[in-house]
Amino acid sequence: MKCSKVFRLVFTTLFAVALFAGMVAVYAWGFQFLHNDHRYISFGLYGAIVALHVVIQSIFGYLEHRQMKRADDFPPCQNRSVALMIAAYQEDPILLQKCLESIRDIQYKNLKVVLVIDGNSEDDMYMRDQFVEVFGTKDSDTFVWRHNFHAKEKLPQNVPLLQNGAKHLENVIISSQKDNGEQIVQDVIRNNKYSCIMQKWGRKREVMYTAFKALGDTVD
Repeated sequence: MKCSKVFRLVFTTLFAVALFAGMVAVYAWGFQFLHNDHRYISFGLYGAIVALHVVIQSIFGYLEHRQMKRADDFPPCQNRSVALMIAAYQEDPILLQKCLESIRDIQYKNLKVVLVIDGNSEDDMYMRDQFVEVFGTKDSDTFVWRHNFHAKEKLPQNVPLLQNGAKHLENVIISSQKDNGEQIVQDVIRNNKYSCIMQKWGRKREVMYTAFKALGDTVD
């Protein structure tokens, strides 16, 4: 281990201990620099320590980021495949749009993006439409699954239509009746850089299970 790394580790540890001790002390002491007549609003030593902590952490973050950018292999580890899973349930359209756009702009060549929507009704379709709008149809696919890995649902008469980027429209009905669509879910996620799965509501753990189950060991 280089001396610089040892120094940074020791310094960071001592700084954290000193900061914690200082925050406990000033919180117990309760000294205030500024306050109104009734002390509803005040700024004391505790607040000053917290503000100083934020400033120092920002400086550390800037220095670390600058060092990373100077490295020859920045962004690092481009040869490793990484999967980014997004769990969505009745998300705010504006926030979801910003989330998807920020992920689209990530500069990592071996990144696989999996959006799993916890719900498969018409009311949930706007999230799937936003996915297609942001990521387009190239190296991308979507699938509406009437079930999830632990719950089966009787196939309704009218399956929500997929347009503008769906490659498995006919297979939605066929596979849902025969094998619950598990193979299609796996194929969509493994064979595309960007994939979106809408499934039967099952809460967050079920959503995460779908992504991890379908990905398997295909990413590092």
